[in-house]
Amino acid sequence: MNNNKTYSVSETKDVETFFHGYAADFDSIYGHTKKRSVWDKFLDKYFRRSMRLRYDLVMKFTADKKIQTILDVGCGGGVYCEALLSAGKTVTGLDIADGMLKLAKQKTKKFIEQGKVKYIHSGYLEYDFKEKFDTAALVGFFDYIKEPLDVFIKLEKETSKELLMSFPKSGGFLGWQRKVRYKMRNCPLYYYSKSDLELLFAKVGWQNKVEIINIDRDFFVRVVF
Repeated sequence: MNNNKTYSVSETKDVETFFHGYAADFDSIYGHTKKRSVWDKFLDKYFRRSMRLRYDLVMKFTADKKIQTILDVGCGGGVYCEALLSAGKTVTGLDIADGMLKLAKQKTKKFIEQGKVKYIHSGYLEYDFKEKFDTAALVGFFDYIKEPLDVFIKLEKETSKELLMSFPKSGGFLGWQRKVRYKMRNCPLYYYSKSDLELLFAKVGWQNKVEIINIDRDFFVRVVF
């Protein structure tokens, strides 16, 4: 595990640099920070549908009253944090990009003042939590992780009820185009097939705990402990 963790740390810097500079553009997809152009709105409607679908699924599953404390790993500009806080949850947001965290803090200022949310500037593998959360949400996170098993092992120790995760699908022109675009910005990007996921979950012993939902260009995964 240590070797993979070391590799993850080295990649983390590239992802951090990418998202620190991309913060406002990325956040505007959800209707914040910047006005969307006609072209951006076209892309949002026809090619970013899975972003909306996975958001809806997170809100659906976390609506359960037994879910009160949520860890948002790779919280970005705080879109999920704000929605979960508005639904009455207590949230911890973690992200490696300081620019993203600044947006999240602006969005959820009143909840910070109420003590309902805190933010951590760190990679997930590099931060040791003392508490255990009901749920962890990792949406748009595994796109940038080469070795997910390390993350799974840590999540199982820090989460008591369920995990909500997304994984980008391999294949297709749009997937190829996105990979080229990210490579030009020196940001790592990884894709998954359903069989890739099934193999990973079998390795960690979750094969009887996991539900894999096909949503457009992503797989949405729910693990119930």
